[in-house]
Amino acid sequence: HGGECGAHAADGAIGDRDFFMVDDKHSLVSITRIGTFASWRAEFDRDTDTLTLRSADGQALEAPTPLGKPLVGQFYDDREVPGHVVEGPWSQWLSDAAGRPLTLARASASGGAFDEHPVTLLANESVAELGRHAPDGTLDPRRFRMLIGFSGVDAYTEDTWNGRPLQIGTAELRVRGPVPRCNATTRDPDSGARDVKTLRLIEEHRGQTPNDFGEGLNLGVYADVVTTGMISVGDELHLG
Repeated sequence: HGGECGAHAADGAIGDRDFFMVDDKHSLVSITRIGTFASWRAEFDRDTDTLTLRSADGQALEAPTPLGKPLVGQFYDDREVPGHVVEGPWSQWLSDAAGRPLTLARASASGGAFDEHPVTLLANESVAELGRHAPDGTLDPRRFRMLIGFSGVDAYTEDTWNGRPLQIGTAELRVRGPVPRCNATTRDPDSGARDVKTLRLIEEHRGQTPNDFGEGLNLGVYADVVTTGMISVGDELHLG
């Protein structure tokens, strides 16, 4: 069953991956590099262009997001993501929280700040199976930061779906290749601390497996949006 809700656009879920942060060299900054923001929450009101960020310790900033000068973010595998600097207090506030210079930017295309494909999917059974080998015998699915979580299948079944159509709610997706995992998954989703060697778990219990970039430590799969529509929590997945 689907684990997210909302409308899907051609670039993914509306409001997802609209903003991104870069360092002083315009390289993407994520929780792989800085764990500070792992537990932060964001809300964006498109009608008023107002962004709200809340930190785990209760700090919050709510303000408009006027766009400034153009900026090109350097993402993974040398992918360039055009956008604009978000003016106002944002960059200074984020820099102070991280202890290093950061710039908040908004992607020129709605949802354009995704890594490789705009949708990611992961079965709860896959997380549970990998988690059996973790020190505590379990893993929080949030550490994998997938757009859609679902259940009711065998562990790792999604690995076999590459190229197949998938209907969820009124949206139609096309499943793509596996998601190569990085050190972001080693961070606790609440504290941001590195607490579980997830990549070692994948290496030991799944090994290096093929993906679109060669081979990697994969978990979950990518997808593209074929037909836009609404997805709600509890929707069934229909695999074509």
